[in-house]
Amino acid sequence: MPFNDALYEFWVNYDPQGDAQQHERFYATQIFRYTSGVLSGQLLALLAGAALARRHAQAIALAIAVALGVLLAGVTVLVAYPVASAREASQGAGRAFDDPVLVRVLLHELAGYPLLAAVGVGLGILLAGRRTGNRIALLTLLGMAWYGATQVGLAQDDEFVGPSWLLWAVPPIAAGTAVALAGLSLDVWSEPPALVGDAGYRAGIALLVSAGAYALGLNLLGVLVDRQRRRSAGPVGQSGGR
Repeated sequence: MPFNDALYEFWVNYDPQGDAQQHERFYATQIFRYTSGVLSGQLLALLAGAALARRHAQAIALAIAVALGVLLAGVTVLVAYPVASAREASQGAGRAFDDPVLVRVLLHELAGYPLLAAVGVGLGILLAGRRTGNRIALLTLLGMAWYGATQVGLAQDDEFVGPSWLLWAVPPIAAGTAVALAGLSLDVWSEPPALVGDAGYRAGIALLVSAGAYALGLNLLGVLVDRQRRRSAGPVGQSGGR
């Protein structure tokens, strides 16, 4: 929450001037506050799915991972909402969930949890044949790359400036962009300031589509790889039995 409180000054405008920019700062900070924890939570869901793949058969791991993703999403809201509400109330803000942009970005981000947990299961199966040290190193590199991609998304201002395919190919970029652009969807130059559409809506959809595609693709690949491993291990097991 403290990090999200400072996102506007850090990424968008470190020195807001005048009523218009103050309105923008207030609205963006509200979005950032209520989405506190969702981006880190998505990575946690993915890593949890990868861990479950080591302990359970694929179908069981997927079922547990999806349920765990839903649970993690619920915990994120239950932890962030009262703290954000208290900070908003101290500033005389209205009811946050009356804002359709905030509701949409939250729904998109939270729906990504079970999908990314399923991605983690597929990833865990693919990494199952590697040594523990190599597996940990690869997951650590993934976490660092995920964090960097998230920061790229959060740094977007007004519109996504990179190639549009990145939103559909890299889920953490889409997740960060959805939050950043949702916070900047207020037309502060109108009188009174008004919502002009959710600039982060496309990024939120891209997050869900890409996470779903990765979940399906990696798990199907995991099935094929697991079958190949069983076939390769078959003759060894038979000769050992003889």
